[in-house]
Amino acid sequence: MPVPIPSNLTLYIEAHRKWVRVVQETKALMEKDKELQTKAAKGLRLKERRIPPEVLGGLYAKYCSLANRMYQSYLDSVQLQRAPYIADIIRVIMRRLYELRKELVLLIVNDYIYVDAALMQQHFTPQDIEVVVPCHFAMETREDSIEAILQEMWAESIKRMAAPTLVHQSTSALYNRQLSSEEAVAEVPTVPTKKESIIVVPEEYIRATIIQSHERYRQYFMRDYAAKCMRRRMYFAKKVKPAPEFLRTAAATLVQRVYRRFMEIKRQRMRDYRRDILLGIIPDPWREGRGHDLKEESKKIYSLRRRTNERTRQKYMEELDRENTRLIWLKRDLQIEDITEHIREWFKEWFYGYGFFPIYPYDAEGGTILVISEQYITVEEKQEADEKLRLATKGKTKEMLREEKKRAKFDAIEKALAEKEREKKMAELEYKLRGNPLFDPGYKIKQSRNMEDLHKVLQRYHGCWSFYDSFSPELDGEVVYGYIRAIMSEELMNQLHLECRRYVDELMRLELKLLVDTHKLEYKSMGWKYPGIKPKRPPSPVRVRQPFNVDFDKLDRFKYLFDLGLISKPSGKIGDIIGDSNYVAYECNIADPNSSFPPPGYGDVRRRLVLSCVFGVGFEPGAARNRAVLLLGPPRNGKSFLVDCVAGEMNAVKIDISPEMVSAVVARPAKTVQDVFLAARVFQPCVVYMRNVERVFVKPVPPDQKYLKASRVKAVLAKCVKGIAAEDKIIFIATCTTPYGFRPGPMVSIFDEMILVPRTDYNSLQLFLYHRLQSIRSVERDFCVQSLAKMLQGYGFGVIMEVFKQVMSAERIVRLNITPLSPMEFYDAMENCGFEALSIEDYRQQYEEFFIKHSYLKKPRAELADINRRRADVYEKLRKKAEKEKKEKEKKKE
Repeated sequence: MPVPIPSNLTLYIEAHRKWVRVVQETKALMEKDKELQTKAAKGLRLKERRIPPEVLGGLYAKYCSLANRMYQSYLDSVQLQRAPYIADIIRVIMRRLYELRKELVLLIVNDYIYVDAALMQQHFTPQDIEVVVPCHFAMETREDSIEAILQEMWAESIKRMAAPTLVHQSTSALYNRQLSSEEAVAEVPTVPTKKESIIVVPEEYIRATIIQSHERYRQYFMRDYAAKCMRRRMYFAKKVKPAPEFLRTAAATLVQRVYRRFMEIKRQRMRDYRRDILLGIIPDPWREGRGHDLKEESKKIYSLRRRTNERTRQKYMEELDRENTRLIWLKRDLQIEDITEHIREWFKEWFYGYGFFPIYPYDAEGGTILVISEQYITVEEKQEADEKLRLATKGKTKEMLREEKKRAKFDAIEKALAEKEREKKMAELEYKLRGNPLFDPGYKIKQSRNMEDLHKVLQRYHGCWSFYDSFSPELDGEVVYGYIRAIMSEELMNQLHLECRRYVDELMRLELKLLVDTHKLEYKSMGWKYPGIKPKRPPSPVRVRQPFNVDFDKLDRFKYLFDLGLISKPSGKIGDIIGDSNYVAYECNIADPNSSFPPPGYGDVRRRLVLSCVFGVGFEPGAARNRAVLLLGPPRNGKSFLVDCVAGEMNAVKIDISPEMVSAVVARPAKTVQDVFLAARVFQPCVVYMRNVERVFVKPVPPDQKYLKASRVKAVLAKCVKGIAAEDKIIFIATCTTPYGFRPGPMVSIFDEMILVPRTDYNSLQLFLYHRLQSIRSVERDFCVQSLAKMLQGYGFGVIMEVFKQVMSAERIVRLNITPLSPMEFYDAMENCGFEALSIEDYRQQYEEFFIKHSYLKKPRAELADINRRRADVYEKLRKKAEKEKKEKEKKKE
């Protein structure tokens, strides 16, 4: 009998239909991608500089869109058995997405890739191809028991902070308050007493107090004004003669006409304002709030789905146990007999066909599963190999064979060197031809290593679900909700078959040993030498990592980390990073011949952080794994805020090991760093953070930094970062502000990736200021932020936020209705802040040059610059030749 869908899950019928369409689109895209690679293997090359980024960018954009929709389908799915298949497809698609991204980076020689032409063709926006971070990542990564331990240790730390005499000796004043990521410690702090304890009043409380006082004064003023009016009417108004009727009517009519006109203008302005928002002429100031609300609602909906899945999973596990018990009682003995008979028939096939028994495959290889999957050598293939060996060794002694083996090895090395030399010459020739646009061979698309895996996972999905996807979800609720008994039985039979085969393999190995011994006795009785089959080398054992157990001793060891204030849990999200993309970068990157690389916008950085840090921590096995990432950029430019957003998006704990937090405070900083990485394994996902990591590697140490003793953690830091296992959800993110004055090689070698944080640009500042100011309702809706954004270019976001809080204080917000806001207020505050804007030239000299010098794009950038120079010379010659021919034609006409 079909399972009916509950009334609260009827919306998932449409979600199921969307998933079926997504699978069809994935198959079509895979076939298109494979066809393009097949043509490239046959010699297809993409001419012109703008064509390859357009083609590869189109594939990249489509894979990004598919990944987002598949994540949504995974979240919408309440069919227990379908979710693992969706996860496998997503994993392979993410691998292909990262492969295309890497190819695009090497193609345009820019680590920030742009695909504007592909977006225009497919009617996408840059925001449409930003790979989303699904909410189940943050909700399912840390176990509930570990989260409870974490919260309990925080609570105990707060209790210990209330009694400083009970705190560990290494604890300092830093545990009394959570320092912001941009706050620097000017001197070595000391442990305060109870009298010296600092009370930090929240900014929200101050604002609320000021608003309350102004509201009380307003109410007092209205009551006092009403009382004065009453006294005037009582004592003085009797002598005043009322105005004539016609004058009062005319005055009322005038007031009504003016007010109606005022409301008409106001409604028209509101309509124009909403129209401009819908058309995208101006950004929506409330988009951030609504987006946050939508994310929270999505989490709530997904929590409901999780509870539904948990209830269904309990029934599924009960049914699974019953079905497993039934199959074991009914099928286990039959399975063992069938497998035993199959293996004995395999022995007979080899003995009567080849004359000897086969070598039993090892457990690490899969056992006799290799025979079923036709991955083991057959009798005919073995006879053919023996015949080739006999002909190759006929009439040759062992010395001759040994010499041939050495010669073959030497010839193979020579052939490899010759092939390498040939490829080098072809690369040099292609490099020379690329310098001439008339003979440019074009770009050859690289062959993907993931297309075969994508074909397999799609084939596996269709083999299991294509039959059930053809059913109507309204009539067959099992397709959308719950589980399907037939699939459960098939999976259990498959698992039972594997278990039985492993058991039978152990028995049949002993039986094969007895058969071989008997065969040897027969040869010996006839006086013959038993040749047998040369045994093959066993596969290398798989290294199994020791399980990491959490006990009370380890937790007690981490208490002082909480007391030092090193462990925090940021609440920011990637969506809190407000910034725009660099829309001119694409045309600059593909310009022929004068391609250039303008710095990215903060919107591009937001996208890069998702791919390199959020997915790089190891949530999605298909994404590229990064153990350490370096954020390079100007001082006070929001780098620490970016780290907080990454940690908040992952629901990760952030452990700060900056020198002012560790080496300047504790007596044994190396041991503290080791404990930090050990605690990161316990409380993962975790972001280990270090502010201004260059202070660890600088030599000689500046006098004002000697108290930090940062170099004491240099050796242990590199060791701990390299010791992060691939399966651990841990990432080390550090910031660098002054990448000069020391040898940067040891510092750069720690990190898997370096991200250059851009200088504040006009687009990002305009968007940031608009959202910040328009979120305050008292600010004029038409407040001009363009001039303000133009003025603040080059100032770091940290400085801008400080000036913004200074100007937009609680008192100033209350007075906005009386005194409108002026851009000059920000200008005056910026003049008094003591900071100077970073110019484009200084940014390029201090940061861009360092980034390129220590990036893997250094050599491709130099080659591209040389190619651009030679292509420019050719274009100049062609232009002069065309002008000369044009003049000659004009002379002939005259």
